[in-house]
Amino acid sequence: MALYFDRALNTPSGNVTVHSAWQKVSGHFAVCSASPGAGAGFVDIFNAEGEKKTSKEHAIQRSCQPTICSWHPIKNILAVGWENGELVIYNGHNDETHEVPTLHTQAITSICWSTNGSRLASGDKVGVAAVWRADDRGRIQHNPVCRFEIGAEVTQCITPTSSSNENIMSKIASLARAAVSGDEKALDLFATLDTKKGSKLQMPSVADGLSFYFGAKNGEIFYIDGKGHEHQCMKMENSVHKLMYFSAKEALVSISSDLQVVLSRVHGDGKTEELYRAKLSGQGNKSDMTWASEGLLASATSDHSLRMWNLNSDDNYTLSLDTALGFDSDERITSVAYSDQKRILAASTNKCKIAMWNFSPMFDSKTIQDAESQWLLQQATTIETEALHIEWCNRKAVLAVNHDSGVTFLTEQRLNWAISNRILAVQTAPKQAFVEISPEQSTQSMGVPTLSPTRSMDQWKSPTHSQKPVQTELNTEIFFTGIAVSKDALAVWNGSQVVVYDVVNNTLILAGNFFIESTVNALHDQSFFTVESGNNKENNKVQVRNFKGTVKQVLQFQDKEGEVVHLDVCGNFLVAATNQGVLRIYDLSRRDAKPHCNSKNMAELIPYFGLFKSIKCNSAGTRVAMVIKQDNQVTSPKLYIYNVEKDRVDLFDFASGKSGDGDLMRSTEAEENRIQNALDVAGRYPLSIHWDTEEPCLLVCEAQLSDNARRTPVQAVTSSSSIGSDTHEIPIEQLIVLLYSTTDEGVLVQDSFKKSIEQSAIIGLRVPNFYFTKAVISKAEKELSKENGESVTFSSKPFSNVPMRDFVGLEDCDPTTRRAMLDFSFNLTLGNMDEAFKAIKLIKSEAVWESMAKMCVKTRRVDVAKVCLGRMGHVRGAQALRLADKEPEVDARIAMLALQLGMNDEAERLYRKCQRFDLLNEFYQATGKWAKALEIAEQFDRVHLRTTFHNYAKHLEQSEEIAGAIPMFEKAGTHSFEVPRMLFDDIDMLETYVLKSKNKTFLRWWAQYMESTGEMETALKYYDQAGDIFSLVRVYCYCGKVEKAAGIANETKNRAACYHLARHFENSDDIKQAIHFYTCAATYGNAIRICKEHGFEDQLMNLALLSSPTDMVEAATYYETRPDLVEKAVLLYHKAGHFSKALKLAFDTQQFGALESIAQDLDERADPVLLERCANFFMEHQQYDKAVSLLVIAKKYPEAVDLCLQNSVKLDESLVERLTPDKDMTPSSGTREQLLIKLGDCCMKQGSYHLACKKYTQAGDREKAMRALLKSGDTEKIIFFAGVSRSRNIYVMAANYLQSLDWRKDPEIMKHIINYYTKGRALDSLAGFYDACAQVEIDEYQNYDKALGAMTEAFKCLSKAKMANKQQQEDKVTELKTRIALVKKFIQAKRLFDSDSLEATKQCQVLLAENDLDSAVRIGDVYGVLIENYAHTQDYEKAYQMMQEMQRRIPTVNMAYYVNMRTIETVHQALGVSQGRSNNTAVVGKTINSGFDSDDEDLDKNDISEEIYDNGDSSVDMYRFR
Repeated sequence: MALYFDRALNTPSGNVTVHSAWQKVSGHFAVCSASPGAGAGFVDIFNAEGEKKTSKEHAIQRSCQPTICSWHPIKNILAVGWENGELVIYNGHNDETHEVPTLHTQAITSICWSTNGSRLASGDKVGVAAVWRADDRGRIQHNPVCRFEIGAEVTQCITPTSSSNENIMSKIASLARAAVSGDEKALDLFATLDTKKGSKLQMPSVADGLSFYFGAKNGEIFYIDGKGHEHQCMKMENSVHKLMYFSAKEALVSISSDLQVVLSRVHGDGKTEELYRAKLSGQGNKSDMTWASEGLLASATSDHSLRMWNLNSDDNYTLSLDTALGFDSDERITSVAYSDQKRILAASTNKCKIAMWNFSPMFDSKTIQDAESQWLLQQATTIETEALHIEWCNRKAVLAVNHDSGVTFLTEQRLNWAISNRILAVQTAPKQAFVEISPEQSTQSMGVPTLSPTRSMDQWKSPTHSQKPVQTELNTEIFFTGIAVSKDALAVWNGSQVVVYDVVNNTLILAGNFFIESTVNALHDQSFFTVESGNNKENNKVQVRNFKGTVKQVLQFQDKEGEVVHLDVCGNFLVAATNQGVLRIYDLSRRDAKPHCNSKNMAELIPYFGLFKSIKCNSAGTRVAMVIKQDNQVTSPKLYIYNVEKDRVDLFDFASGKSGDGDLMRSTEAEENRIQNALDVAGRYPLSIHWDTEEPCLLVCEAQLSDNARRTPVQAVTSSSSIGSDTHEIPIEQLIVLLYSTTDEGVLVQDSFKKSIEQSAIIGLRVPNFYFTKAVISKAEKELSKENGESVTFSSKPFSNVPMRDFVGLEDCDPTTRRAMLDFSFNLTLGNMDEAFKAIKLIKSEAVWESMAKMCVKTRRVDVAKVCLGRMGHVRGAQALRLADKEPEVDARIAMLALQLGMNDEAERLYRKCQRFDLLNEFYQATGKWAKALEIAEQFDRVHLRTTFHNYAKHLEQSEEIAGAIPMFEKAGTHSFEVPRMLFDDIDMLETYVLKSKNKTFLRWWAQYMESTGEMETALKYYDQAGDIFSLVRVYCYCGKVEKAAGIANETKNRAACYHLARHFENSDDIKQAIHFYTCAATYGNAIRICKEHGFEDQLMNLALLSSPTDMVEAATYYETRPDLVEKAVLLYHKAGHFSKALKLAFDTQQFGALESIAQDLDERADPVLLERCANFFMEHQQYDKAVSLLVIAKKYPEAVDLCLQNSVKLDESLVERLTPDKDMTPSSGTREQLLIKLGDCCMKQGSYHLACKKYTQAGDREKAMRALLKSGDTEKIIFFAGVSRSRNIYVMAANYLQSLDWRKDPEIMKHIINYYTKGRALDSLAGFYDACAQVEIDEYQNYDKALGAMTEAFKCLSKAKMANKQQQEDKVTELKTRIALVKKFIQAKRLFDSDSLEATKQCQVLLAENDLDSAVRIGDVYGVLIENYAHTQDYEKAYQMMQEMQRRIPTVNMAYYVNMRTIETVHQALGVSQGRSNNTAVVGKTINSGFDSDDEDLDKNDISEEIYDNGDSSVDMYRFR
């Protein structure tokens, strides 16, 4: 909470303020004023503190009045417009004034700088507008960039700014502030802004922000771009009152004098497109508008409230003044301003008051907060005169208030407070404080006590409780900014003056008043400690003064230890801290201050130490608590405590919630409580710390939620997290944490809780109470606190006291009890149960035991709670706790304890924490919070949702809220019974509800009620509305209206109604109608019964066919007794599923037509004898397929297969599978294998080779299966079957089959052949295959090399073969060896042609002389080689002779097959021999020419064949390397 001090600026006396403006970067303030009588005008410049910043009396002074001023966006350059049309530029950097060349002849009404300050726009009263170019010093060039006449007074001028430019300007402004504050790096960086090269942060380009919008009194709005081109973009109906630019959406907001608001989209060329138009109510000439955040427009229209319009979401709402906060009901808001830095919206009123709304969303709210409730209205601030205009400073929290007589600064001042063991003081106004003085304490002589379980009771100091504290208001003579209290004194100061008061008889008496420049002060007994700030040499010493200001003692610090920045007194000890991290503690118990221990440099002990933010000393001088800022200027999340006795620094990390050792994972129950406490406080950092005024181990800390924890809230670990585990409660923003600082265990959390809505900041701790300043509460928060069940109390005191958790109900207990409670709490926190019970064993008061039981709720100690309840005699609570032991969650058991002790809020929190929403639902129901109970049931406990609605309805019924109970019963689904029961005593209301609900159940119930009262017509009416056909028919029958009942039954076909009507007709002997309605009711048994009884045989059959099997059998039995109707009996037996009976009857009566129909539906459940008899019947009539089916059903598989073989019954896959017996069944006429083989033979006979293969395989005869496959010709399945069979014979069979295929073109088949012959060990067959491969190589491709390889492989295989005829094997081997030798000779001869053609020729001649040459080498190939060689050596004669010899030896030779055609032609041409001489050659020539085109003459046929073969079988060499 803060106060606002007012300070009037030193402006010329008697002048009227015309205009004022803040400089956004430096925080300078310009005031334009005028002297009404003399007509002179003045411009004065002030800083944020209200001091003048010019060396001369006025920055600018003229003989005419100023009209308007505008600051440069970055620099201290001010443009001022005057009444005579002058435009003056004031440069605050060098205190220079520059005049703009004369252009305007009338008063300047509008001035605006461009975004980067390079352009200045101006407009005057007669409508002349101009844009000027400015240099870095603000000097304006002689000629304007453009000048044009609007034709009416210029009322507004703005420059549109893009969002990117705004970000840049914001960074530049921050940089400028840092430079002004003395940051050398920022100053260097700021100096490079004008030079774009080398600057880390560049100014916006000249093209950016150089355009302007001008608004005129005639409603016209003009746009001027950066090049000086102007055009009218829109026109309003009345004068333009305000122009505002919304950069995020690039939109222009225009407000007219009659409060018409127009939102327009701005295009790239400056043209506008209207998006939205609205009309505000109020006085347009007294209105003011401002941006309250990005896109949020705040409007003051001389009304009782502010109008807020969110342009992002198009939402609008109002912020009203509250009479409870010092405003009048008829007060009107006249001006408005928003501070983006403080997020405060300020408004001035016509009653000389300032209203301020803080934007403070409630993060820990359980409900979604609306926009209006996020603004918190503060207490009214009163000013001397009515404000004309207000404006916030961007740099500091200073609000400038313009009024008729001048300008006043409202400066924010934080409230001050102080607390000692006797006095508590809280500042309530700039010169006022509220003081509470407690009665004098009686002090024992034992010294300061230490919290210990062994400490004696007489060491405890306590105030007497017979007197109440004295409360008084202190009015001082000075505006004070600091306050301090001791046991018997109070002091206030403002940085230059100190005023001290003594407490005499509980009354404040002025004791001293002296002047000193000091803001770091402290008070103890009759001494006042100061650190002078006016002289740097005095900053490293603490001066001890009396109340008159006389220095009694000086506490000197060394220069290297730095300047003293913090002082704190507690008890008889003073702690002083410097900006270098040095701590000193002084003992003040004697006349002079004495060092209590050696000075300590915390910068050496604490990592990343930056500076002290707060330090506090305990009452015994044994510990100093510290909150520090790290070297990155971020507040550390760790609370450090320097232990003087142990000379060490303990810490507590609020980020993790753990003490310095971090070891919290031991298995004891106390450690589990510590873990839970750690989770409760984790994710925070310390804001303020306070030791208890007397207890040296107890301190309280206010902890703030960190940004990281707010984004990722910590979820408590519970023993059950299956229900609602994905839900997180919104974390508490600020938490009060009570800590124990122990010697052995470090820093432990004793308690933590959330501040109530009426508590602002914590003042301190004085056992047994916490003290808080009062918070300003808005209406929305009041309503929310009522909804949440929180009580809000109001008192005149500016503070409130809250008892510690352990002292609730014991605020006025005696010292012995208080000491016992503290010892119990301390030992319970440590987990030392023996010492804890020892401390309280002598306590007899039930209130104390109840308080300790409540303490167990926080400490989660169920075992201790049971003892406390027993000592209290709380039988019901003890029983409830025993019953709660069955709950698996500890928190659920603790919640039951809290519930029994009346701690409903704690019970609610624990049920939520452990996610036991069923118990939470029951809790809300038991406490009457039905809205919350329903909410929990709908979200998390839907299994009990209907039960909750029902219980709520019962509650409303008991409260006689019948109208509210009815919908609850309906939601519970119990209204059908409960509502009639509830309304039965009020028949009229019940009838109204029934008619209104249109519920058929209710209508039927009401009809029954009417029927019971004898009102048949009314009953019929409601039965009809309820759709109860049965009841309609029943009542009509009762009333004798049978025809009406029959009509309804026939129309609706309602079975119950038809049955009732059928019974009625049967009783009336109307048999036909009875049969009809029994049939409609589908009660065929009754219809059949009366048909049999009355001889209606024509209807009996139809009814029987419609009825159940039992009824069919009954009817069939009846027909069986009638010889002429036996065929109907057979049909009914058949339909009823009694096949045996039907067949027997059909055979007995020779009904063969029915027999065929029955046979189609027979299955294995039928009598095998009857099945065989039926099969024989079908065989006699040559219906063999049906006979086979029946034999299969009868399990007569051999007979069925024989029947198929004998009569060629067509077999398909399904029939074959049916003919296949199961493995566990053995046919009567042979084995299963034999049957399967016979079945396979039958399939083979019919050409179903695949089915035959399958049956043979099932029979185990794989060779027959392979033969079946071979007949099918399915190569793929043959290869697969051979691979899985792994039988030598099958391999050979598969290879033989594959060899019959075109294996020359499919290398895969060749592989399988070789592989199968090899696996089948048929080497002789494999040798034959290799021999065939060799012959193919010779005949097809003339490739003797590959042929030789194949022959070699054949020779190897034949040599290894084991043929039965050894002689035949030897003959084949010899023959093959001879052929191999001949092939080798031919190959060697061919190769020899390249080196020795004569020798090669001789070898070829020798080969031609061989008798059996043709068995291995073709004679034509030998002649071909010779002819080619002779032609190559141009011995054409011999070549021709070889050709003649070849024709003689092979008369039918095709010469071109062995010799290249080109060679033949060359030989004939060389010898001049015509090819026609040889018919064979001519024929060959024709053949060749017909086979090859002329374009392919250069291709060799042999090469083509060789290439084709090689490409087609790249693995042809495989038989060489098998």
